[in-house]
Amino acid sequence: MSVGLLAPAALAALIALLLPLLLHLARRDATRPTPFAALRWLRERPKPRRRLRFDDWPLLLVRLLVLALLALWLAWPVLHGETAPARWTVVVPGVADAALPRTEDGVPAPRWLAPGFPEVGGESAPARNGASVASLLRELDMTAPPDTALTVLVPETIDGADGGRIVLSRPVDWQIVDGSEPDTDAPLVLPPRLDAFGIAADDPALRVLRAVARAWRPDDADALRIANADEAPRADAIAVWWGDTAPPAAFRTEASGRVLLMGPDVPREEIDWQSLQQDANGAAVVERAACGEAICVRFAQAVDPATMPVLLDPGFPSRLRELLQPLPAPQRIAATDLAPSTGADAWPTTPRDLRPWWALLVALAFALERWMAAAPRRNRTA
Repeated sequence: MSVGLLAPAALAALIALLLPLLLHLARRDATRPTPFAALRWLRERPKPRRRLRFDDWPLLLVRLLVLALLALWLAWPVLHGETAPARWTVVVPGVADAALPRTEDGVPAPRWLAPGFPEVGGESAPARNGASVASLLRELDMTAPPDTALTVLVPETIDGADGGRIVLSRPVDWQIVDGSEPDTDAPLVLPPRLDAFGIAADDPALRVLRAVARAWRPDDADALRIANADEAPRADAIAVWWGDTAPPAAFRTEASGRVLLMGPDVPREEIDWQSLQQDANGAAVVERAACGEAICVRFAQAVDPATMPVLLDPGFPSRLRELLQPLPAPQRIAATDLAPSTGADAWPTTPRDLRPWWALLVALAFALERWMAAAPRRNRTA
């Protein structure tokens, strides 16, 4: 082990060591001899040479020590080559209580694979569907010493996957053990309803919208509602604005993140539209853009099966729903499919920060200096 400095330029503060030296010299010169008239006729002898002498040198040394420690604290002392444990054991939340490792003397306590890596055996286990398991493993691989082996206990099914492969800089002992039952299942996302505004009864697009709503909600008689312009969309419905006029501002400002489906005749505003779906000829079928606080999805062509053959595709309702209501990415994965591989570059060893302990030394030295400066012996000699 060795001590290093991350900011050695801060050692320039050692020039402040001259300050207590000058103060002690000034204090000695403050007591000067006073001429006495009755001694004027005595024989004059040569004056002895004056030597440089400091008063109360123990206090001077303590003050120099305080300034030296403070300068070293500013230089950011760190400890390199700290003894690393041979193995770390981490547990993914969701492991059954019977499969938790036991704490042994002389062996680092197992820790949860959770933010902060708390020790196993605390007050409560972290949430099973908490932070990303892959991200936490990468963080652990970065912070653990290079020579420390990792053992990871995982349940058969892992919650909190982010969809990426895990590549670490060291091999991992990936142990699949019994898992506990999840507390709650993922909430069921129901298909949305449609609230159509400004669409004519004989418009061919109305038949398409009815077929889409029926495909989404086959048992819901109110899957599609023809609404008036002064009505508000239902909370679980997507507003469909048809006609040749722009939708009211309330449709785009009152509900942040709300999806607004618009017909092809609605004025195409000067915003950046992105093509989401194209036909066989490469022409845009559905476009998307952010308009105000809402997300606008617009049909780029006339919604008529005679001119848009893609409407006759049985998978069109499902694809349209994915555009209007993207489903959340799956976060549950089998532990065998998430086993990490090696090949990443090893991270440099993170030195241990000694500044908190160094600050304690500075405080103790300063307290000693104050005690010596206020000592009764010093006051009597002054």
